[in-house]
Amino acid sequence: MKSDEIRACFLEFFEARGHTIERSDLVVPSNDPTLLFTSAGMVQFKPYYTGEAPLPYRRAATSQKCLRAGGKANDLDEVGKTSRHMTFFEMLGNFSFGDYFKQEAIAFAWEFCSDYAKLNLDDIWVSVYEDDDESYAIWEKEIGIAPHKISRLGAKDNFWGPAGDTGACGPCSELHIDRGEAVGCGRPECGPGCEECERFLEFWNLVFPQFDQQADGSRPPLVNRGIDTGMGLERLATILQGKETVFDVDHIFPIIQTTEGLSQKSYADNPTPFRVIADHARAVSFLIADGVLPSNEGRGYVERRLLRRAARFGRELGLEKPFLHEVSDTVVEMMGRQYPELLEKRVQIQKIIQTEEERFASTLVRGMDILEETFETMKTQGRETVPGEDLFRLHDTYGFPLDLATDISEDRGYTVDREGFEAAMDGQRKKARSAWTGSGEEALSPVYRTLLEELGATEFVGYEEVTADSVIRAIVRDGKSIEQLREGEEGEIVLDTTPFYSESGGQVGDSGVLDGVAGNAHVSGTKSYLKGLPLHHAHATGGVLKVGDKVSAQVADVNRLSIMNHHTATHLLQAALQETLGDHVHQAGSLVAPDRLRFDFTHFESIGPERLQDIERLVNQYIRTDTTVTIEERSLDEARAAGAMALFGEKYGDVVRVVSVGDISMELCGGTHVSETGVIGYFKIVSESAISSGVRRIEAVCGEPCVDTLQARDRTLQGIGQVLGAPVDEIESRVQAVLEENKRLAREVAKWKQAAAVGGSVDYMSSVQDVEGIKLLAVAVDGQDASGLRVVIDSLREKLPSGIVILGADTDGKAILCVAVSKDLVGSVKAGDIVKELAPMVGGGGGGRPDMAQAGGKHGDKVPEAIAKAGEVVKKLLG
Repeated sequence: MKSDEIRACFLEFFEARGHTIERSDLVVPSNDPTLLFTSAGMVQFKPYYTGEAPLPYRRAATSQKCLRAGGKANDLDEVGKTSRHMTFFEMLGNFSFGDYFKQEAIAFAWEFCSDYAKLNLDDIWVSVYEDDDESYAIWEKEIGIAPHKISRLGAKDNFWGPAGDTGACGPCSELHIDRGEAVGCGRPECGPGCEECERFLEFWNLVFPQFDQQADGSRPPLVNRGIDTGMGLERLATILQGKETVFDVDHIFPIIQTTEGLSQKSYADNPTPFRVIADHARAVSFLIADGVLPSNEGRGYVERRLLRRAARFGRELGLEKPFLHEVSDTVVEMMGRQYPELLEKRVQIQKIIQTEEERFASTLVRGMDILEETFETMKTQGRETVPGEDLFRLHDTYGFPLDLATDISEDRGYTVDREGFEAAMDGQRKKARSAWTGSGEEALSPVYRTLLEELGATEFVGYEEVTADSVIRAIVRDGKSIEQLREGEEGEIVLDTTPFYSESGGQVGDSGVLDGVAGNAHVSGTKSYLKGLPLHHAHATGGVLKVGDKVSAQVADVNRLSIMNHHTATHLLQAALQETLGDHVHQAGSLVAPDRLRFDFTHFESIGPERLQDIERLVNQYIRTDTTVTIEERSLDEARAAGAMALFGEKYGDVVRVVSVGDISMELCGGTHVSETGVIGYFKIVSESAISSGVRRIEAVCGEPCVDTLQARDRTLQGIGQVLGAPVDEIESRVQAVLEENKRLAREVAKWKQAAAVGGSVDYMSSVQDVEGIKLLAVAVDGQDASGLRVVIDSLREKLPSGIVILGADTDGKAILCVAVSKDLVGSVKAGDIVKELAPMVGGGGGGRPDMAQAGGKHGDKVPEAIAKAGEVVKKLLG
């Protein structure tokens, strides 16, 4: 049975037994601030178990894409070493929320294994939590498992959760397949949970969530106790397809074959690198498809680490050039039908991975330079062990792999301080854990879920109207419900009906007023922590507003129109970017506000001024067509089939809102838009920049803010023209002339300074001292830059043919050091070694040739101190 068939069979089995089939959530959890990634199928259902959200159904089943590569759930270091561990995998799961419990869950699992998966039931063993007599009895008495095939295990193996720091948890029962004595350790006590071998492969975990873990460690009963099962699709495929490892199954082995073709090496000869590359290619491809981009923190850091780890293992196979982007294309081929987001983001996935691989290659070059500097320092200091802190800095700052650093060090005859490296790494992990803020949201106060459950969803009429007659249903302040707001007080107001758009999809929330008979308030913004519960951030400006009061809710229509202009303009901008730069362009974030728009998009090089003008011109052409903007609701599958673009990393429901601008643009979008493009007026790009690897940002304005921006620029140009005494159209040439004259004068001043420094007015030679029989001249020189210092040092070398010259200067608060060693002395002491000792004293670093070296530093005021220590440094190096 192929993997796609296994997935379909599982979902059909549970659908026939009353389970609602839900789409996979993203690998980035949207509703849990304690999780780095979605590590289990139950993550999207956590609020249903705890009673924090109303139940839309009592039973559900999913095939969930999961990632365990950071935080509490982390299998990264085990990948490739065992036959079963992966960072990315699919979890098949069935769930019950206050419906069926242990008896039915165990019966369902056994029925699926026997009648649908057609497993050899004699090979199945089970484990239960050591105190769970109920589950033990069900397996023995009702299912008929022999007692010797039922293992009682402790909390490490058979108590699950929570997924994160808080939430549902409880005892569990696992199903294991006995793979035979040939795979085992041979010990008489070998059984499920054995840590000495892989004979017993756990493939299905039946979790019985009964408790709600709190932040203080307490475990009160769950509001809706239930069932949460998880079966690794890859593990079941391994069993059903008769394979030795999860990497040999039908939808993963082709990825390994791609790597074999690229490397011309055999998987059978050295399987570990192939397995790591296949796993990490899958993980990274899904992360990018779900909107995570490589960075130096949080999820992006984990993604970058996976990329670079795969690249390092590629080097074990001789793959020195970027290759992982080609492997990722096989991932898309194998998984794209089940997960269409991979097909939609195919170009972006390849481009982002390739860009990161190229960056890593340059990082390795920089890392090699630093490692060479470390070796030089160790040689002068007589050390034979590379410090762990240096290794960690290479790894953490430059992404230089420890294994590679170790190999190079050992080739040079050095040992490495692994304990020091691990200590530094552990410190960084602790720091990262303390700094991790999860999905970016604060832990949600329970008052909001309670209000949504009690009051139901607020009716939103803001697509059609900007005013509405409403009733205040609730007021919240500091996480608590209150009955009224008096003049001068602030709070969050819940209405039964609202025209205010709630911040979403990059569009800011509406502002306006609430006007009642007894009081009124200014609404500064609108935000929803929970779908269906918009919160109006209100400041009472007169009288008293009470729960139950009737109010007129009025959106600030001038702001709303400007927001609509900017939002429709972002759609036109994306269309223009794709037309101009290529189909790889895709939205990676946005801000739509009354005064501007900000659009982040995938692109892998800077955009020149002429191209930016082409993009701007094309957007304005779209605006002038005055094309009608149409909005309709469609099923997600229909919208995708029609070519509608989805937001990077967004999860959509079965019915979506499609915003179309003629044949120019079609996007899934819940925001507010103009009726015709001509309303926008004019569009102007304000700036373009890079914000991360493979992601660029354009900021722009349109409509009235565009007029304000252009007029402000015009006033600035007029002011510059007045200062220069030139009309606006001559400013550029006049500024160029002033700059050229300034450069000429600067060169003249530099010549005078250098002439003064090397002339007879300063007697440098009187400062020559004797150090271990060698003449040393170390002095501070005023008012010289680096080039000036080199002129002075060349002059002094002529006067001191055998010796060492050390000069320092404080230039605008920055330190500059120059060191020269005569040719006859470089065998005894090198200029580069001297400058490396002195540079830290001025807060910097440097290097150079044995006879000439230079350094810069942040602390110009420390130059005299460094010059004063020069004799000690030379004496130390000579010794």
